[in-house]
Amino acid sequence: MMEEDDDMDTGTTLTRLNLDTDPKSTSRTAPNLNTIYTTTHKEAVTCTTFSKDGRYAASGSADTSLKILDVNKMKIVNDDLHPVIRTLYDHTTPVTDVDFHPNGLVLAASSDTVVKLYDLSKPSVKRSFRYLQDSHPINSVSFHPSGDYLIVGSDSETVRIYDVKTLQCFTPKGFTNPRHNNNNNASVDQEQQQGPHREGINHIEYAPTGSVFITASQDGSIKVWDAISGKVVRTIDSAHTGKGVTTATISKNGKYILSAGFDSVSKLWDLGSGKMIHGFYGAVQKNEKQSTVFSYNEDYVFSSDESNNTIVCWDARTATLLKRYTGHQSLIRSLSASPTENGLVSGGNDNRVRYWSAPTPGASGAGGDSP
Repeated sequence: MMEEDDDMDTGTTLTRLNLDTDPKSTSRTAPNLNTIYTTTHKEAVTCTTFSKDGRYAASGSADTSLKILDVNKMKIVNDDLHPVIRTLYDHTTPVTDVDFHPNGLVLAASSDTVVKLYDLSKPSVKRSFRYLQDSHPINSVSFHPSGDYLIVGSDSETVRIYDVKTLQCFTPKGFTNPRHNNNNNASVDQEQQQGPHREGINHIEYAPTGSVFITASQDGSIKVWDAISGKVVRTIDSAHTGKGVTTATISKNGKYILSAGFDSVSKLWDLGSGKMIHGFYGAVQKNEKQSTVFSYNEDYVFSSDESNNTIVCWDARTATLLKRYTGHQSLIRSLSASPTENGLVSGGNDNRVRYWSAPTPGASGAGGDSP
């Protein structure tokens, strides 16, 4: 049987990927997702995310602005509703990543070498109330499930962990027992396996439990870190045939890693052994960093194809390509999956944020909002 998780906020029963016990059935049908709502930034949309309870989504843009969107309002095609509930202006350079605090009331957004925190509980908020200064251009940020810490991945090879309350910064150095490391490539030096990355970090993210976090680097490796000791507990070197790794995430049960890289193959890995389980083929990623994500119940994997600007859906268990979703007119830069239902938010070089969901009964088409 599949592992189940009762979501306290929505009452929805969520399944978790578990290839040891999941039935080996034929591929499932792709979810029927359509663009339900669009809004526009003045320049390219560079990043997107959902709040942990799925009630809100956020987007960041090269135009330096942020938008906060009410998911329930995006589902209803009604000109009297305004799903964009906040537009934030406090960055002076393109926004590179966004993440909601677990309480849903604070948003972290990075640009250049700065992370700014916004208090969304204040209806009139336009400016940040706190900021973190880093030494290198920041690519990725992630809150710990407790909300007490924020990890930052940048063009530096060094991970930085910030205490949200005190702003104190910690820098784990890696290094752990060699028996935990992936030894598939015997020529890889042990220090390289145990130590920090050799190039910048494209993506960083806490696991759902918060006990570990994962980094995806331009040096071609994926590393899993113990969140308490700061030691590396797993390295997958040359994960994408030596090319840069653009995203990496850990499944809800902590057994699997889902990654993507510039070899145009998303991959599912066994975290314990570091061995690849299967690859998800059919989506080109060679020039621009793009997202690969699990659906809320881990039944599906979604990514984007830079060759035709489509969103691609695979069966997570069989790696069968199920469907392509069309709508964007140029490169898709970011893709995020709702944590509570089959819904997506995407954004890209056509300056548009798109919310994808199953059609609402009685809805006649996608709604829209002014920039």
